[in-house]
Amino acid sequence: MTVTIDDVACFLHIPIDDMLLSHRTITRDEAVEWMEEHLGSDPGEALIEVEKTKGAHCRFRYLQKIFKECMKEQLDLETEYGVTQEVQRLQDQAVRIYLLYLVGIMLFTDKSQNVVDVVYLRYFRYLDLVVGYSWGVTALAHLELQSSGRIPDFVAGINSLNYVLFFKM
Repeated sequence: MTVTIDDVACFLHIPIDDMLLSHRTITRDEAVEWMEEHLGSDPGEALIEVEKTKGAHCRFRYLQKIFKECMKEQLDLETEYGVTQEVQRLQDQAVRIYLLYLVGIMLFTDKSQNVVDVVYLRYFRYLDLVVGYSWGVTALAHLELQSSGRIPDFVAGINSLNYVLFFKM
């Protein structure tokens, strides 16, 4: 049984008729730069992360680590100074980290099940626009590419669309 775009809209409740996601792969250097700029990563740690993952990726464990650090720093600053531009910047970074983690485990999983491609940060630069992307169409296309064999199979990884496949059978 084939998952349709209507299935994605009905079961997952994610947009299917907004702006399409379109991107090219990025280099390790670009990934390090984006991680510094949008996630608040330390340059050295970001470089180590892309070297460990052998590409423009970061591990979920790393995202969890920097999320905790970001939230702690934000809480400390907010307690001491109230809501400031720096606190808002840290809140935005925390949201980006969370969103990158979320798309990595729910929509665009791979067979390793422990990394996410940093290229998705492209869609989280401006947080007001996140809701305007057609995540459902892209997730369905990703699933189709996975199942057609054009992308290495990720049988070990179960994402939301696979749940849809499982329960429709």
